[in-house]
Amino acid sequence: MAETPTTIHEAQAADRARGLRAVAALDGRLNGQHMPRRPEWDCTTCGQDWPCAQAQVRLSETFGRDRVGLAMYLGAVYAAAVNELPVTTTGATWFRFVSWIR
Repeated sequence: MAETPTTIHEAQAADRARGLRAVAALDGRLNGQHMPRRPEWDCTTCGQDWPCAQAQVRLSETFGRDRVGLAMYLGAVYAAAVNELPVTTTGATWFRFVSWIR
């Protein structure tokens, strides 16, 4: 088990690392289709904002009934995206990445 961060900088670094691991796993979850183009975070297949509708469907199928797992996974992807996207309101970015799960 990883060591618990003791400073805010260590916690932020741990969040970034968790987000990067989640992004790295996307290829396996999406079979290389409808992947995010970073740092723009648009879809490489259809050009829409990622996660596009097709990526949402594929991620939902991958996680099945485990909505909590999907939310946690996309929360980690969201953490990576927030560090790369241009300045936007946090609510808009959260809505784009996570709120569609409901």
